[in-house]
Amino acid sequence: MIDHPVSTPQATAVPGPNRPKASVLIVDDTPANLRLLSQMLAEQGYHVRPVPDGLLALTAVQAELPDLILLDIRMPKMDGYQVCEHLKADALARDIPIIFISALDATEDKVRAFQAGGVDYVTKPFQAAEVLARLETHLALQRLQKQLMEANERMTQELSLAGEVQASFLPRQVPEIPGWQLSAMFKPAREASGDFYDFVSLPDARLGIVMADVSGKGAGAALYMALSCTLVRTLAQQFPSQPELVLNAVNRRILADTSAHEFVTVFYGILDPMTGRLVYANGGHCPALHFSTDETKDVHRLIRTGPALGIFKDKTWEQGTLQLDVDDVLVLYTDGITEAYAELPRLFGEERLVQSVQATLRAAGPQQPPPEEIQDGILLDVERFVGGAPQSDDIALTILVRCQDKRPTNRGTSRPSGA
Repeated sequence: MIDHPVSTPQATAVPGPNRPKASVLIVDDTPANLRLLSQMLAEQGYHVRPVPDGLLALTAVQAELPDLILLDIRMPKMDGYQVCEHLKADALARDIPIIFISALDATEDKVRAFQAGGVDYVTKPFQAAEVLARLETHLALQRLQKQLMEANERMTQELSLAGEVQASFLPRQVPEIPGWQLSAMFKPAREASGDFYDFVSLPDARLGIVMADVSGKGAGAALYMALSCTLVRTLAQQFPSQPELVLNAVNRRILADTSAHEFVTVFYGILDPMTGRLVYANGGHCPALHFSTDETKDVHRLIRTGPALGIFKDKTWEQGTLQLDVDDVLVLYTDGITEAYAELPRLFGEERLVQSVQATLRAAGPQQPPPEEIQDGILLDVERFVGGAPQSDDIALTILVRCQDKRPTNRGTSRPSGA
């Protein structure tokens, strides 16, 4: 069926000697149109595949995917709209750009073509220069889209590798300490992140406990996390009983060794397992929560004793102290818990975190629950609060419980990244 007489081309694009020879499928039931378009594109270096109807077009696409399709509308058996809809429903063919080329020039015809999945519309009688320009534009866009997808895949692989490196810095097991129970977990929101926890063995059987959060996300935060974690581990040995001096030294090294516009919040405590005394320094981090068996005492918040690390050169940190008695619980966490949300500005918040821990403690009765049970209760309450919303930030969580039994009763394992 002849749509409209085809005008003689008035101009042609200048052939490029290095033009990539893209494959173009031309679908038109008018032999003159088919011949003219095929000759015009072949002269420009394109690989041309002409077919005279819609059914043959579908067969041709199944045999070999073209880079672009020029598609007529009014054809017997199957019109161009139907061809386009079939191709867009095919997972292998749906990304092929389709340019409609038709004598139908009503607005509703063009709208229907775009609704079917077309990327452009040329009205007959066409000019060769216009067809070539539009074709080259959409082939260029397609190439850019492929390059972007490849770049995204490479970035995803690099972030995944950064996440694996980051996970390797986390302890594989929590330490076994007579009279104490420990649990720890880490769940990143993306492939790589900046949250971390750590345990540092110190002289006189003391234990360094770290909870930290690097600003930002992605590979940069993961690298900053690796640096911060290494510095804390190293400098903790130089100041085995003075957490405030550890943060002072880490801050100086970060500012001296990096020029990144990032910072890290750190809670660092040193526990004497024999006495239950904890000395700590809090560098801009979420307050650790101390739950006592003494019902006359409120929840004790171990608030900041100085700013985050990596910002101020001349700042210092102060030392705080805490006495942990039998059945006391200490909760260390990052703001991925308290700032979890389904819809802003409503956040999970610190008060819900406190209530979650208290609910688990009440349910356990006179016998203190293991830290894994407290941990699971917190995560379940966060999950219920956000509903089906995606995780908005990284989560790290450590629970410490002092027990009556002097034997190490924790399981000695921590949950791996992504648990």
